[in-house]
Amino acid sequence: MPPSDVTPPAGAKPRKPSVGVLRGLVFGLALCGASLVTAAETGDLPGDARLILSDRCFKCHGPDAGSREADLRLDTAEGAADAVASGELLRRVMSDDEYEVMPPPDSKIELSPAEKATLVKWVASGATYRQHWAFEDLPSRVEAPDSGPSEWPRGEIDRFVLARLHAAGFEPSPEAKPAAWFRRVCFDLTGLPPTAAQLDEFRASLTRLGEKAYGETVDRLLAKPAYGEQMAVAWLDAARYADSYGYQSDKLNTQWPYRDWVVRAFNENLPYDDFLIWQLAGDLLPNATRDQRLATAFNRLHRLNNEGGAVFEEWRIENVSDRVHTYGTAVLGLTMECCRCHDHKYDPISQRDYFALSAFFNSIDESGLYDRTEKVPAPSMLLPTASQEQELNDAEAAMVDAEVAQSAAIESARERYRTWRIQAADDLSLPNRTMAMRFDGDFAVEGEQPDELKAAVSTNNREPTDGLSFVDSAGRQAVAFDGERGVNITGVPDLDRWTPFTFAMTLRDKLRTNHQAVLAHQTQGTDAGYNGWDLTIEAGHVASRMYRVWPGNAIGVRSVEPIPQSEWVHVTATYDGSSQAAGLRLFLNGRELAVTVVRDGLKKKTNGVVGHRRSLVVGQRFRDRGFEGGLVDDVALFQRALSETEVRSLATDAPLEPSFEYFCSAIDPACRRASAELTEARQRFVLGEETVQEVPVMEEMDEPRPAYVLARGQYDSPKNDETLVERGAFASILPPFPESEPLDRLGLARWTVSDDHPLTARVAVNRLWANFFGAGLVTTPENFGSQGALPTDQSLLDWLARDFVDHGWDMKRLCRKIVLSAAYRQSSYSTPELIAADPKNALLTRGPAFRLSAEQIRDAALSASGLLNTARGGPPISPYQPGGDLWKESNAMSPPYEQSVGKALYRRSLYSVWKRTAPLPNMLAFDAGSRETCVVARSRTNTPLQALVLLNDVQFIEACRALATRAFQDHPSDSLGERGRIASCFTAFTGRAPTDDEAALLARLQEQELAYYRSHPGEAAKLLRLGDLPVREGEDPAELAAMTIVCQAILNLDATVWRR
Repeated sequence: MPPSDVTPPAGAKPRKPSVGVLRGLVFGLALCGASLVTAAETGDLPGDARLILSDRCFKCHGPDAGSREADLRLDTAEGAADAVASGELLRRVMSDDEYEVMPPPDSKIELSPAEKATLVKWVASGATYRQHWAFEDLPSRVEAPDSGPSEWPRGEIDRFVLARLHAAGFEPSPEAKPAAWFRRVCFDLTGLPPTAAQLDEFRASLTRLGEKAYGETVDRLLAKPAYGEQMAVAWLDAARYADSYGYQSDKLNTQWPYRDWVVRAFNENLPYDDFLIWQLAGDLLPNATRDQRLATAFNRLHRLNNEGGAVFEEWRIENVSDRVHTYGTAVLGLTMECCRCHDHKYDPISQRDYFALSAFFNSIDESGLYDRTEKVPAPSMLLPTASQEQELNDAEAAMVDAEVAQSAAIESARERYRTWRIQAADDLSLPNRTMAMRFDGDFAVEGEQPDELKAAVSTNNREPTDGLSFVDSAGRQAVAFDGERGVNITGVPDLDRWTPFTFAMTLRDKLRTNHQAVLAHQTQGTDAGYNGWDLTIEAGHVASRMYRVWPGNAIGVRSVEPIPQSEWVHVTATYDGSSQAAGLRLFLNGRELAVTVVRDGLKKKTNGVVGHRRSLVVGQRFRDRGFEGGLVDDVALFQRALSETEVRSLATDAPLEPSFEYFCSAIDPACRRASAELTEARQRFVLGEETVQEVPVMEEMDEPRPAYVLARGQYDSPKNDETLVERGAFASILPPFPESEPLDRLGLARWTVSDDHPLTARVAVNRLWANFFGAGLVTTPENFGSQGALPTDQSLLDWLARDFVDHGWDMKRLCRKIVLSAAYRQSSYSTPELIAADPKNALLTRGPAFRLSAEQIRDAALSASGLLNTARGGPPISPYQPGGDLWKESNAMSPPYEQSVGKALYRRSLYSVWKRTAPLPNMLAFDAGSRETCVVARSRTNTPLQALVLLNDVQFIEACRALATRAFQDHPSDSLGERGRIASCFTAFTGRAPTDDEAALLARLQEQELAYYRSHPGEAAKLLRLGDLPVREGEDPAELAAMTIVCQAILNLDATVWRR
């Protein structure tokens, strides 16, 4: 449309085009056979029109100003005013001219006659604009329809369902048989099939209690630990929980305590609003508990990279974006990804809105990358067991006692000092010097040093003549560094956070770049990591750091004043072993420097995570900027923190003053013994921490990190006052952020679960509804926006959401209402005519029926076979996987796959290891995902591969063999013979007895297989060897093999892998 025709005046409202024009359009559409009975009869003509405009027009004429054509905006009444009033909108929509018609032919988008008719009626009715349904406030009250004389409804849910059925001319289906409902509800609430004993118990309660037995049964299932395990699966998909980091190396992580917390939260019926608040901001709650802090691991479950050359800030921004996307999809049901680069093309969410939201997730002390499994990305928390906590408390008490003993030793030393002072020699020494390197034209080790240290000096394992050069500078001979190579000294003692030490060196900094590694005593990590202690120069400022994971698990200080440029200076760094930043001191030419504390929090060891090679590197660090242009004359190491007196003497060659501090540190046996005991106590505490489970969590920085609108989402986009954003949340379409709440994640969480929030409760109940009916009332649970599906029954959705909120966000209560409803209790069997009329069961003309999930199929097989291990929680287990080591075969950098043994092989699938780049094949075959990103609805496919998995996967073969073995045990020689065994196996898998035809077919299969294995004993032996479960002594191999095949056939039946 020409821009001049469609620019509306400010505040304009759409006006009706002429009646004659509309009559002509309606007549034309009628000739085309288009039905005009559309949304007008449902009372949602504005909503239907908006859906058409969104799907067909918003891409070019919607909220995204950057892609808007002809300056025409059709997502607002003001923007569409002139185009509607002039008739231009309908003229272009109805045109047959390829140069005039909209959408244009090259867009490959066409309006159907019915859609055109809807737009005509919408314009004729006044072209009323209504906010998208999902952005409208949740009603404060929703009344259920009157069901009239019908006795079918068992509650409000059924009254909504019945009203829609009657409006469409249908009646509900008959009620499912009690055993069928029981199997259905067992799978839906526990993820497991009912056992024979449970089925007998249900039947007995029906006889005893009648209708009340249903409610009692549901209460019993909701109280089972298996309920939390079943409910957790869908949430873990949404939370993108996995046991590995993803990307190139895809090393295993330590996130499993979060998975166990989710299970506990469901079992303890944590209200859903608290469930979200804890995950979004549990660390910010007053006096946050361990579980509340652990819940925030939700925001740390994204993939992490450790590739060589990866830029820390680039991947930190990726992490923040992933949190925004997951929050948007899992909690709000909105697609957020596109807003990272531009305004949303369909929903009124701008790019600035996106980054205002990202600001809430932007302020944790993280690096963006990880190193390896043992080094958990910071910030993190420790989760000691009760016994570990006691050991740590004891170690901490011993550490305090040692500190008191050291103070007492120092205090008692004053008299000894006075005596020593009288007798002290003039030429005092500096004891505990471990290493002294002088670079006087060679790499000579000064003094009496171990042979291994002398032999270990080289430049990056090359001969000195092949590496760095020596220069004369101001009367000194020194080694000159180029920033790429360094002097590598092995044989250096291990230094960790409990170890006092001093490094002293003479250096000259010529270039003064932003960051230069001068001295590094570290464990070299993967491409992205290292840990230990280092001395760097940052734009002239000297920095001393000790860290396990930088920056969040570290202590560090930086000098306030820079050192002189291009001058020879003596720099000393001391550390007292206290694990505190205050224990790091810096000296310049013997004078202590004022420092700024950069980081002050350490957990676990800082060195030797995977075997320290006792290496010290001068002038360079692995894959980092070295001391380019710098000169170093000498380096010395002392295994204690030198006193200020000693540092001054070392730097100036002045005589050593016999100070009291020097006496206690270097001379007095009692003080030195007390210091050694304190070091041992600190080591004990740190080594105690080392065994404790550690999990990445959220922890707010003291000062919020600024957030900016990043052009195209790029991390290195300009950051200035113009692009700076304040924290906020979609004020244009959602309720305003309450002034009473803090502008942090806790405020965001509370705003998210406010009673009038239009999205949160709707999204939650919709996803829960899908768990029970196979599809949500909104069939696009990931998208409640303009491009998402309209609710099949918005009134029911709103009633569910309002009821959910008004009753304390009670998950178990809502589950109970749904599974006891008459709609849920309908039989899933139907007529071909009814299926044709309601193919997706959107009207709920019948009960829900769909294939079991990947986890449910495996768990059902294990349960039916008697192998299922119901142990809860703990590290992931590694079940069977087909042929070889798929982890190493798919990725040479991956750790090897180590299959579990014993009962661990038979734990629920929830606890199976979930590796992002190599998920378990039997899970993938049944539509489980990789969990690389948030997924709120799995697809359900039916492929030949699934049958092949059930027939060939060792886990299923072994389960079938175990079930066959049990059948022989339960029916050794009864009158029913093989048919009795077959019937028991059939019932174990399907929850019902076989029909006569089914029994006959299976008996014939058993006879055929028995004949085969009688004549092929080697094949029987081969089949029975599959799996770790030993064959019971005395079993007839042919008979057991034949019955195993029968069980495999039953396992493949629709009656087994579908829940109806």
